[in-house]
Amino acid sequence: MHHRKDRTRTEDLERERRAARGGATATRQPADAGSLPALTASLQNTAGNAAMSQVVDTARQGGASTVPGAIQRAVHPGANATPVQRAEEKATGGHGGIKKRADGRILEKPTNDVERNFYSDMRAGKHPELNDVVPGSHTAGAVKEMDSETGGSDDTHIYIDNLTQGMNKPKLLDIKVGESTSSKQELLLTMKKADAAKKKAKLKVADVMTGSKLNDYRVVGGTDLGGSRLKNGMLSKRNIGKFSDDASVYDELLPQLAQVRQAAKSSGLAFIAASVLIAVDQEPADGSQAATAKLNLIDFAHTFDTNTMSKEQTEKYQKRFDTGMASLIKDVGAAAEKARKEGAE
Repeated sequence: MHHRKDRTRTEDLERERRAARGGATATRQPADAGSLPALTASLQNTAGNAAMSQVVDTARQGGASTVPGAIQRAVHPGANATPVQRAEEKATGGHGGIKKRADGRILEKPTNDVERNFYSDMRAGKHPELNDVVPGSHTAGAVKEMDSETGGSDDTHIYIDNLTQGMNKPKLLDIKVGESTSSKQELLLTMKKADAAKKKAKLKVADVMTGSKLNDYRVVGGTDLGGSRLKNGMLSKRNIGKFSDDASVYDELLPQLAQVRQAAKSSGLAFIAASVLIAVDQEPADGSQAATAKLNLIDFAHTFDTNTMSKEQTEKYQKRFDTGMASLIKDVGAAAEKARKEGAE
């Protein structure tokens, strides 16, 4: 009797091993492709367990009955889908390694050759259209004369003006613009074909999951939002609407966003994964938050033009950035109207 049990157990283990390998003798029937268990498994495989947990937690905010629908929309995103992605690193806006210099007036940031060359070109006056929307920059030598710190180099870092300098209690919102944060052709400039294809595929999924594909932009971080790009991206429109309850703050930002859009068009450059960084002082000296509202276009590690990429690729990503700015301007305008309506009630 014990031998029979042992043999049965051995056979069960063998069937389990074959099932794990996709063996033909697996006896367990797969769940229907449209069933909730199958959709849940699909989401876990695509986005990861952390993302699975996050989409469920977020859905529960709207009630337990919304969870199945949230999972279905995550796997099969449609026009009104809630996108998710594999949980990414918890760095607000994704800008790790940034250091304040010169009493906080300047930020030292490690970056690649593309972004370092971009700011070098800006200092040389090569892109005057962008002067009023891109942060001012400095050489490592100039910054070392402003403080007593050593380290850093123009070969490894950039040194840019801090948007929040002079603010008593700054509030930030970092918004990545465009439906796509990568280009295979641009990646091929710095890596092998196989590596470029792999990274492009990964980022393409991330763009769908985080909402860039759906909204043409996504919130990647900000004050009081936490470090989860998953949740920040999923709730992009809500995060914009919660940035301020003062309609005049949005009214101040709208023409600045329009200026960024026009400057980008005029520059002849294509921007991939560039961000609009918005700041407002929550405790302004004169009591007016709107007067402190300002923004910069930042993150130029994947910037190019027809000198390095084809005309087709350049125009493709110029259009995507412009579409993203148009969508962002529309949603900031909607946030202004909502704040105005709620303030009048």
